[in-house]
Parts: sequence; C-alpha cells; structure tokens
Amino acid sequence: MGSPTPGSAPGRPPRSSPSKEVRPIGGSSRLPCVRRSCRVRYGGTPRPSSGGPMTAEIERLAREARGRISDRILQTPLEEVPSRFLPEGVERLWLKRECCQLSGSFKARGAAHFLDRLLEREDAAGVVTYSSGNHGRAVAEAAAGRGIAAVVTAPDSIDPSKAAAIEAAGGELVRVGSSSVERYQRAQEIASERGWPLVPPFDHDWIISGQGTVALEVLEEIGTVDHFWVPVGGGGLSSGCAAVLHHNAPDCQLHAVEPEDAAPFARSLQAGERVTLESTASEADGLLPLAIGERNWRLLRASDARSVTISEEQLVASLVRLRQQLSVPCEPSGAVSVAPLLAPAGGAPLPSGRHVAVISGGNVDDERLERLLSAAPRLP
Repeated sequence: MGSPTPGSAPGRPPRSSPSKEVRPIGGSSRLPCVRRSCRVRYGGTPRPSSGGPMTAEIERLAREARGRISDRILQTPLEEVPSRFLPEGVERLWLKRECCQLSGSFKARGAAHFLDRLLEREDAAGVVTYSSGNHGRAVAEAAAGRGIAAVVTAPDSIDPSKAAAIEAAGGELVRVGSSSVERYQRAQEIASERGWPLVPPFDHDWIISGQGTVALEVLEEIGTVDHFWVPVGGGGLSSGCAAVLHHNAPDCQLHAVEPEDAAPFARSLQAGERVTLESTASEADGLLPLAIGERNWRLLRASDARSVTISEEQLVASLVRLRQQLSVPCEPSGAVSVAPLLAPAGGAPLPSGRHVAVISGGNVDDERLERLLSAAPRLP
C-alpha cells in the first residue's frame, strides 16, 4: 500500500506554500438531491487491458468495496444536462452528483471502505487523519457509525461549514497552521501518542478503490461513456475511477481537471515524473496538494489519464452555472471537473460523444459562497 502524501500551502484564495431512466436537470424545476440506497448490481467481466496488475488490483478492490459499503453510502443521482447548456461538439453530458453523498462529498466512499477493512483486521478505539475538510468529515462520520473516535488535523483556514460538520459528527478537530505538511506531521504525532491508526486521504489502495465505486455506478446506469471528467487533487477519486474505467470501458478517456495555479498532476506530466510544487492557490480549497499521491500518480499514468487545467474565472463561471441555472448544490472544488464543458475557454475544440462529470462535493460556508457568486459576472 502507498504511504500518505502531505501537501497544501496557505493563502487567499485558499492556497498551499443502459439502464433505468436517467433524469434531466435544469430548466424551471429544481431537482433535489435524491438520497437512495446503493444497490450492488454491477456485472460483467473486465476487458483485457494494458494497465498492468496495479490497475487490475484497484478494479478488483472497487468491485468488492461496492458490497462492503453499500449500506454506508448512497448511490448518488446521475442526471443529464439539457442540451442548451452544452458547448458545440458535446453530444450529451451527465453529472454524477457526489455533492449529494453522505458527508457531502465522494470522500464518504473511501472513508467507509478504509474503516471496514481496518476494523476487520484490528480493534481500534479511534483513528487519526489529516484533511482540508471533506476527508476529515467523512472519516469522523464513518468512525462515529462504527462506534470509535476520530481526530482530524486541519488547517487554521478550514471552511467553517466543514469544521462544524467534523465536530457535529463527534470528531476532535485540531487546527494546525496552513500547510498540510504541518497537519500530516501533527496527525502522525497524535496517532503515535494514542496508538491509533492513521487514515490517509488519498494515497492508499483502500481509499482509492472506495472512490472508484463512483465509476462503477456510472457504468451501471448509462453503459457507454466516451469521456469521464473528474477533479484531481491528491488523486484518490481520479486514480480510482481511472483504474475502473481502464478495465471496464477501455475506450473511455479520463480527464483529470485541476486549477491552473494548483496543478501538480499537470506539472508532473510535463516533467515526466512526480513533482512537488512550492505553493498552490485556488478557490477550490479541496484541491490544493503540493504533490499528487505516489500511488495515485502511478495509476493515472498506467491508465493514460489526460490532464486539463482551468482558470479561476472558469471555475467561478462553472460554479455559477451549476448553482444558479442547474440547481446543483456544489462547492468550488465540485465545480472544477465540469468547468471545461460549462465554461470552455476556447482554443482546441472539445471532444464529441457522451460525457460524464463528477461533481465531487457540496460543502461550503454560506458567506464564502455568497461572496463568490455575487462577484461573478452574469452568465448568458
């Protein structure tokens, strides 16, 4: 298993030194987040792939994870965007609304899977993790559901709504500076002091495969997907989905999207090796690692994932369109994946075909959200 990789730094904006019918969204009616039980009915035999044993193992674990965590997560809505919002060349677009997931983000999947595997192997009175917010909340809620304690180290600048949710779940919140290196080190100290396991946020097979269940649900619902868009920070969601798609939909291209000033994956691809940035900055406060996880990097490379970077203007425009026109309750990080489609910057034409974008989370402080939306230019 890969070891956890720290990474984010300070600043403002947040910085770091075939199937059933799929409902359309948008228009005059508001479609709420529909919370449904996750049904395990994905089938089929994985296709041969050149991804190697690493991607095959993650795909196998993701299939197992679906059964293990089916009673602890939701099968989130997959809803189609009306054609009037689509740029030229994009045939159809669905949004996988992980903003409607338990804990408000996809992180609930990896946290539930990790704790299920962990507590099967050892008795633990509690767990420790480090997080910018969403992973910490997911771990705190998963731990509470299993009757154990959780300590979360987080930045001083953590979104107030995320801090409140961690504490509401019974988590012990420890604020540690502005860098994830600091909170990672403090989490290690606490874990050692208490003798509790450390739950990494992205660089671990149990976390990665738990997040990969997102792609399994999508394939189950609509079958053919040509392009799959996900945000990338540390790489848990993107690498898990990449491995699943690589073996079950090898013709599907995964696009890993990140802010241009917080783009360790893009910079690593340019360098031909995994690199660590000196700083990152974006309103997408959940996507500010200084480096992508080691294991996540290897999986994305093996799966031929493509890198896409977006500007802050695209991010905010995507957030506005999702919130105000499509009634999708997302946070800034959750708007990143679909920004190239809902707020294209021009240049090269977008690929045609059937697209899915994962709206990764919806946890954001009301005052911060109002500031972002009120300052944004009006969309057509």
